[in-house]
Amino acid sequence: MTTFSATVHQNVYLPPGATAVHAIVSVQAQPAEEEAAAGPGTAEVIMLDCSGSMGSPWLKMESARVATGKAIDRLQDGTWFAIVAGTSFARLIYPDRGTVDGEPVLGLAYASDGTRAAAKDAIGRLTAGGGTAISHWLAMARGLFETRPGGINHALLLTDGQDEGEERAALTAELERCLGRFECDCRGFGTDWDQAELREISDALLGTTDIIPEPSQMDAEFEAIVRRTMSKQVGSVFLQVMTPLGASVRFFKQVSPEVVDLTDKVTWRQPAGLDHDWRTVTAIDPGRPLVSAYPTGSWSGGEDREYHVCLQVTPQEIGEDHEVRAGRVAVVVEGQNVARAPIRASWTDDADQTTRIDHAVAHYTGQEELAISIEEGLEARRAGDSHTATRKLGRAAQLAAAAGNEQTTRLLLRVVDIEDAERGTVRLKSDVSKEDLMTLDTRSRKTVRLNGPPVR
Repeated sequence: MTTFSATVHQNVYLPPGATAVHAIVSVQAQPAEEEAAAGPGTAEVIMLDCSGSMGSPWLKMESARVATGKAIDRLQDGTWFAIVAGTSFARLIYPDRGTVDGEPVLGLAYASDGTRAAAKDAIGRLTAGGGTAISHWLAMARGLFETRPGGINHALLLTDGQDEGEERAALTAELERCLGRFECDCRGFGTDWDQAELREISDALLGTTDIIPEPSQMDAEFEAIVRRTMSKQVGSVFLQVMTPLGASVRFFKQVSPEVVDLTDKVTWRQPAGLDHDWRTVTAIDPGRPLVSAYPTGSWSGGEDREYHVCLQVTPQEIGEDHEVRAGRVAVVVEGQNVARAPIRASWTDDADQTTRIDHAVAHYTGQEELAISIEEGLEARRAGDSHTATRKLGRAAQLAAAAGNEQTTRLLLRVVDIEDAERGTVRLKSDVSKEDLMTLDTRSRKTVRLNGPPVR
């Protein structure tokens, strides 16, 4: 079995009257020595955009065919899988189980040499034509995964355009139905897709969004995504925060390997004697402590992630005797606590103690600000506000340099000239390609692990 551990990094000491407690929770998953490479019941659905734009030029569709074939080759024997062609509707390309009363009979194929070869043969017959209605693609994926409940369910969605074939409300409604059913990594091909649209999908379904600028890059990207899925060992992991009376969670964010705000994904639960009693409640009893649970999706053995937790607490009296447990974080797998760590707070008038910034808290707070600075800077640039864009992207350059985030620094250099990284002095470049702008924006949330001095 995969085992988990949790460690809290924080400055316990707060000034008199302070109500906010910040902590970084590091969670590690350690595989057993003889654990199999693939988790039980793993299922993969690949959704390919086959709308008219994918045929212009035809190299797009051909690249998608080849990349999907290589992704299929990466599926381990015993993986359940399917290929969906997406246009104004969704069509099950493989396995083709026919229809009943005009509706497709949904089902997944069991990966073997024979089924992989048959799937690649079906992909080779794909053509481009029609519009784009992504909610239908997701609905078919949901139906396919429902035929194999309880497994590690993952989808890969590729599109080169925008969801123009339906009302935005249709996509939002389908995402609500898909929540908790499967994870989805989204990839935009070229530069004509909508970043906000794909991020809405990947954020809701605990996946990632990234750009594939060139056809030649698609093979490696597809193979990497499937390889990560094959490494998953635990299908659904929650982090729960128990808070005492008078305390609550202000926000809960993943901050590594990328920034993802999980605050709105909370499920409120109230323990009945034991905190692993997971009865969802509709009425909160203010006389009992509460547990807020946050989904983190599936995990691989050997994986590390960090989370930023901010708690709202009631100030206590000054003195070491008045240290309190502001909260407790637990890693929960299949309803059982498998690791836990306390978040503490103590109030003091010793300024030397209260002004110390924990190394991890400082680092990841800086990484969060880095992502926000890039997004706001690029938005200001699009709006023609060069002053705000320069200031925000300058701060981003400063934070990236301080954290040793070389990848983000390289992406920033495509958009700005960095004159003094330490001071955050930059000049906007006048001639920047759409690809460079989208790449920086799409990858702005990627962070680096803690290394080096605190970010100031």
